[in-house]
Amino acid sequence: MSVTLAIECSQRGGGVAMRDTSGEIHTASLESASGVDDRLMSEIDRLFADAGLAPDTLSLIGVSIGPGGFTGLRIAVTTAKTLALSTGCDVVAVQTALVVAGSRSGPAARIGVLLASRRGTAWLSCVDSGLQITGTPGLVNAVSIGPALAGCEVCIADAHLPPELAGAVRDVGVPMEPPRFDPVICLNLAEQCHARGEIVDTHHLEPLYPRIPEAVRLFEAR
Repeated sequence: MSVTLAIECSQRGGGVAMRDTSGEIHTASLESASGVDDRLMSEIDRLFADAGLAPDTLSLIGVSIGPGGFTGLRIAVTTAKTLALSTGCDVVAVQTALVVAGSRSGPAARIGVLLASRRGTAWLSCVDSGLQITGTPGLVNAVSIGPALAGCEVCIADAHLPPELAGAVRDVGVPMEPPRFDPVICLNLAEQCHARGEIVDTHHLEPLYPRIPEAVRLFEAR
C-alpha cells in the first residue's frame, strides 16, 4: 500500500494525517497559525519517523486549499509543493468546504458551507450528500444568501460569520452548525480524488482565496 499525507491548515489551527503502508492512520494537531508556521514540517517529519518510513515512500499528498486564513493556506500549499517536488509524489487539491461537510456528524444532507467571512460577505459552497460541490461557489451577502441556500438542509458557518448574514440564514429556516476541519477527512477525500484521476500539476497548485489577501492588497497599494 502507498503512503498518503494530508494537510488541513485552512484555519488558525490545523492538522496533518498520514496513512502508512499498512493502512494505519497517524495524526498530529497544530493549534494556531504561528504553530502551523513553526511546526508543520517538524510534525510531518515526526509522523514519518514514528511510522518508520522514509520521505521518499510518499506517493500522494492532499492539501486543503481553502477558502480560509491567508497564513495557514499559504504555508500548507507551499509545504505540499515542496514535498511533492522533492519526492515526486502526486498532489491533490481538496476544497475546504468538502472537508467541513465530511467532518460533520449526523445524517447525510445537502449542506451550505460558509467560510472566509469578511466585510458582510462569506464564501458559500453547496455540498450534496455524496460530498460533491454543486453549482458554482462564490461570495454571498445578506441579500443573496437566501436564494443561494435553496435546497440546503444545514448551514455550516465559521465563527466570523457577520450578524446580518447569520440573521438572513435564520430567516430562511436553515439550521446552523459550527465547522470542524478534520485532517483525516481531508486524507480520505484526497485518496478519493486521486482514484478519480484528479491530480494537480504541482507548479499550478494555489490556495483558493475568495478575495485578494489583505497583505497582497496593502503591498500593491504602496
